[in-house]
Parts: sequence; structure tokens; C-alpha cells
Amino acid sequence: MQIEGEVERIQGVSPEEFTERYAAVDRPVVIVGGARSFPAFTKWGPAYLRELLGETRIRYKLSSTHQHPDFHQPTLGAMFARAEGSFSQFLDAITEGPIEKRAHKLFTGDEQYLVQRRDGETRIDPALAPLLGDVQIPALIPESQLYTVWTWFSGPGVRTWLHYDNNGCHNLNAQITGQKSCLLFSPDQIEALYPFPQGGKNPALNCCAVDIDRPNFGEHPRFAHALAEHATIEAGDLLFIPAWWSHTFSHLGTFNSNVNFWWKPEHSRTNATADRQRVIDASKIGHGAESMA
Repeated sequence: MQIEGEVERIQGVSPEEFTERYAAVDRPVVIVGGARSFPAFTKWGPAYLRELLGETRIRYKLSSTHQHPDFHQPTLGAMFARAEGSFSQFLDAITEGPIEKRAHKLFTGDEQYLVQRRDGETRIDPALAPLLGDVQIPALIPESQLYTVWTWFSGPGVRTWLHYDNNGCHNLNAQITGQKSCLLFSPDQIEALYPFPQGGKNPALNCCAVDIDRPNFGEHPRFAHALAEHATIEAGDLLFIPAWWSHTFSHLGTFNSNVNFWWKPEHSRTNATADRQRVIDASKIGHGAESMA
């Protein structure tokens, strides 16, 4: 794998300029400080969230390592393990105890979304509804095209497996607390990333067989020539991930929280990754995770 360079970082952009320069042409960008106006930016520490959600029951991802999912596990049940408990118990697990174990648990909207908008109807998860008062939809997003809003909470060391979002949406990732590092691969790189094949044992067809932490170039020789862009997002930053770009995140902060906004592009895309997913959707056998930032 070769890193071509850093994702462009800008400060301040109008919705019109954002659409023209980035969303319409599928170019990633980091908007420095773009989420600092969210009430969550000054509120979302563990103590505040414990008070807000406390005994609320949640489901979350469970791994025996720092990788989510960990595709080295011997069974699908182990790869996609989930656990359930109070939000306070989850916070304890990701902020206390041996640091190497804090990455074993990860909360994402894959378990419990915050907002879904489908066919003109808006659904809010009642368990997470108290978080909504701290979140605002960025003006950069056409609200009529909003698809899903997710929240994420993690401790240090989490690695989300390399994948693309199979919902065909653009993604604006708001880092609220902590820090993340991201590698992004354009849609034409998909064959070099070895996505799990149709008809294989792994049903997460939007995920890649390559382990970004320990790539095996003997098994995946094309990955040696894959081209990536790198981005680091600090607390208060926004990262725009265009539809169909593959990506993987390292969660670097002591306590990381994010809000992700997905929206449907005005026009569907034709590229190697989108075309691959259309074949999967038509065959009705692809059901990978929507996203794993």
C-alpha cells in the first residue's frame, strides 16, 4: 500500500462551495473545526454522558482484540459478537481498567441508530433520543436527502476493518471528542483491496479480506500497489467521505465520540465499487455492515 498524500484540510466552507468542490466530484476533505458549534463538542465527556444515558440499555460490538470485526476469528459468531448492558457499564469498560482491553468494545449505529429517514418518515431511537439535543445537522448536508444519523463511542486503540459503506451515501463524520486516523481508498481501488467474494463464507461483502494492520502480500499481492489518502481528525473536525470510498479508522483518543451523517447523493454513481454493490444487491445475498467508522 502506498499513501499518496494527506486529505485536504480547509477552514470554513459554504454549502454551495462544499457541494461544488467536494460532494459533486467525490473528493474527501477535512473541515477543521466544522463541528465545534455542536453543543456536544463542549458536553460529551464520560461524566455528562453517564448522567444523560446512565442506565439506558444498549447493544454494542464485542471483540477479543482491538479489531472490529475481527475476521481472524474462527466463526461468524465470534467475528460479529455483540453484548448488551447499561450505557454506564459500557463507559466503564472503555475508560477504565487495562488499556489494551478498552478497545474490545465499540458502540456504533449499526447496533442502535440515532435517526433514520426513509420515504419521508423520520424514526428516532427512543433510547438515544436524549443525545439529539446536543447534535445539529450541518448546513452542508441537503436535509431532504438525509438518510441516517449514527453515534459512535470508543476507547483508545480500536481499529475498524477496511470496508466501504454499502448504502451508497455520502458520509460526514463529526469528531466530537478524541481523535481518529483514517485511510481512504477511491472506488477504482476496490480490486486491490480484495473484498470478500459473493458465495464465500463471509457475508460482509462490503468488507475487505486485507488486514490493514498486518497485510499478507502473498495472499493479496495487488494490495502492495493500492493507493490511499490519509486523514487525521481532531475533536471538532468534520471528515467528508464520498460515497463508495473504502476506509478504515484507528481510534486514537482516550475517549472517542463521533456523529456520522449519511445522505444520498443527488445522482447515483457509476464506478467499480458502486457497480459491484449493484450486482450484490440484485442477487440479494449481500448483507454487510452499513458502515464501521
